[in-house]
Amino acid sequence: MMIPVRLRCRSLLWSLLVLVGLTLSAQGIADPAFDSPPETDSAGFFKLNWDGAERFELEQASGPEYEDARIIYRGSDTRTTISGLPNGEYRFRIREEGAEEWADQAVVVVEHHPLGRAFLFFALGAALFVVLILAIARGRRLA
Repeated sequence: MMIPVRLRCRSLLWSLLVLVGLTLSAQGIADPAFDSPPETDSAGFFKLNWDGAERFELEQASGPEYEDARIIYRGSDTRTTISGLPNGEYRFRIREEGAEEWADQAVVVVEHHPLGRAFLFFALGAALFVVLILAIARGRRLA
């Protein structure tokens, strides 16, 4: 007995859909997790990367109890750059958008370069600028 081609295609399609559905339910979607977050920052900015879900919520707080926590990102991107934070310890946690529980957290300590070092670099740059202007002026006079 011959099975019509259309019926065989339909059966094959349903079989594939069931197989894919079983595979996805067996695997499950992993909880979001940070990918090697920095422990300290002195540059004034740092990047947070994560993966695991399709849509995320990223929260930032400055205390271990998350009393002042606020959502700083909601969407499907898997990275963000954080900048403009004063010295201190900051906590970040992430979850799948709409989930009850937070999946992962990271702690980053912000320690900017000392102000004395910044003034030293500024003074060295100013001195180099003055030397350059004098060299240009002297070269112009000799020409």
